[in-house]
Amino acid sequence: MDNNYKTRSIVKNSKFLIYLFFLLYQVGLLAQSDKITLEAASADPTLVVRGNELGVESINQFNDKVFIKTTNSKLESPITGVLISKNNLVIDVFSNQQIDYSKITDGNYLVAVQASKNAAAEAFFKSNFKKNDVVKLRKNGNISTLKEILNLQAAVLKIDRDKFTTVFEKQFLVNCELINKSPGHNYEIVISDQNVQKSIQNKLALNCKLKKGVNYINIALLDNSKKISEEHLVVFCKEKEVAESKIKVLWIEQFPNAKVLTNRTAVDSMLKNAKIAGFTHLVLDVKGPEGYVSYRKNNLSHTPYFTSTSNPDKKIAEDGFDLLGELTDGAKKGGFKIFVSFNFFTEGNVTTQDYAVLKQHPEWEEMVQRPEDKGQILKISESKVGQEAKEGKRLALAFVNPANPQVVDFQLLRVKEVLENYAIDGIVLDRTRFDNFYADFSELSKNKFAEYLKQKGKQLDNFPKDAFSIDSEGKMVEGKYFIDWITFRSTVIKEFAFKVRKMVNEYKASTKPNLQLAAYVGSWYETYYQNGVNWASSTFNYNPILGFPESKFYSAEYSKTSYLDNLDFIMIGTYYKTDKEIAKYVTLGNILVDGKIPVSASLSLPDLNDTERRIAIKSAFKNSSGLMIFDLCYIKWPEFLDQIKGL
Repeated sequence: MDNNYKTRSIVKNSKFLIYLFFLLYQVGLLAQSDKITLEAASADPTLVVRGNELGVESINQFNDKVFIKTTNSKLESPITGVLISKNNLVIDVFSNQQIDYSKITDGNYLVAVQASKNAAAEAFFKSNFKKNDVVKLRKNGNISTLKEILNLQAAVLKIDRDKFTTVFEKQFLVNCELINKSPGHNYEIVISDQNVQKSIQNKLALNCKLKKGVNYINIALLDNSKKISEEHLVVFCKEKEVAESKIKVLWIEQFPNAKVLTNRTAVDSMLKNAKIAGFTHLVLDVKGPEGYVSYRKNNLSHTPYFTSTSNPDKKIAEDGFDLLGELTDGAKKGGFKIFVSFNFFTEGNVTTQDYAVLKQHPEWEEMVQRPEDKGQILKISESKVGQEAKEGKRLALAFVNPANPQVVDFQLLRVKEVLENYAIDGIVLDRTRFDNFYADFSELSKNKFAEYLKQKGKQLDNFPKDAFSIDSEGKMVEGKYFIDWITFRSTVIKEFAFKVRKMVNEYKASTKPNLQLAAYVGSWYETYYQNGVNWASSTFNYNPILGFPESKFYSAEYSKTSYLDNLDFIMIGTYYKTDKEIAKYVTLGNILVDGKIPVSASLSLPDLNDTERRIAIKSAFKNSSGLMIFDLCYIKWPEFLDQIKGL
């Protein structure tokens, strides 16, 4: 039962009880030690997964504290804050405004502070939230639902299983405990699709039968035959994999490791440690985000080697050393598979003003329509974000437009010259995406979008408004072809992946029979549409139980934009600290690929302390088909060898 429904029921009985309920509830909230926070969307989840957090200090009580408001009762004072949907999507942002509280309905809620009462909180709201952001509520560090945070004192089921779980048996045991029961009431549990209905008084063990693949289990609690609550479990059932068959990937980022891997002795030492650790695959960044390459034989693209960087912090002596050549040679002797990754659609660093080739092709740079620029369409380097980056206030990479045929052809030249000249085992698609939601709005993209719509019998009348526009307040206004725009961008990325796959297949048929194509993506698929990538299988069917904030995108048309059929395996960035969050996103990854290809969980070592690393490594390896460690430069071998014991 949600809070709005409960409130309406109480109103029917007595207005006095409303006051008493919230008074008693608030006293209880302040007495407990639970830490409640609202997590903003990360400015760039590919760099930092977790967003900034703001503490929530009260619920439905209005003073100078940050509060959650779940009722549509009027508040006389203006507020600064955000209105959030039941799926944690930001509906609107308010700054010192009197708002219409009738919008707090159907599970929506407000997180806010009274205007002019808390300057620090107001500044946080103004700088961290935009319309259509996806946010999270956390309780003591763990992602929580509003229902869990409200903790209303009605009969509820306490279940010993996480909402998202990957298992290997077709029998799934769920232990239930009835909390806050009322005397004289008859409580029952009903499991949907299982033909199970059982009475419960205190505790009950449920044995659910699973089918291979995804299982959605709905457990309803009935009070005197009336449903009062429902819990949803998402369980992916897969065949248990032998640990020895799982791949273990060591990622080698370009510049941090190039400073260390400067000769064959250093390469051999690293490979020796990687072998002891059990790694099976190495991935070398052969084209970094600035556009420089990690190989010398560049006869097609003539891209500068990374010693040409203009960034003094990354400067490496020029001695003719070929990192890819030496690493490939050593990897073969050590029994490793050697893959190369390309940061495909980045060609520079705006912050450090370091560009390998982009200055020779300024027309390639992405054109962005960002909230900070209030509707102006600008190059990323000329936008407000770009200006702040040049001043050293933030990190910004210079993406190029994936819809530009010249950009695509140049990336493929790099792939071809590596395949021609080096004995590699595979290619990894990295940053094979649009920068974010706000790109690309160039004239070229406009024309491509018009062609895309024409094929569907539609006409582009007003660009960018037909897709979306940013108004004078910096808010996004969706256009009549907004969903088509989302689908169009994913189609662009699918077409590029297909071209890389075609090239891989050509070399498989001639000189490299075991050549593979893989991809690295963020595990946060529920917002990955913002980057123009659909890495789910075309057979994935969205279920509302998954709770994605924007379910309207996942149509039959969107499923056609999947690029998964081009891949042999996929690595997803499960850059989280707890077993629960890692298990959730690995399970979601298993569901999304629908068993079509292996899914390997990826961990970012600098984001984890020693204890967190041990938990994360075991959770990722247990629930997925492998493990990717980012990055070599963060590994201290004696400590790391101890952390991975037991795999």
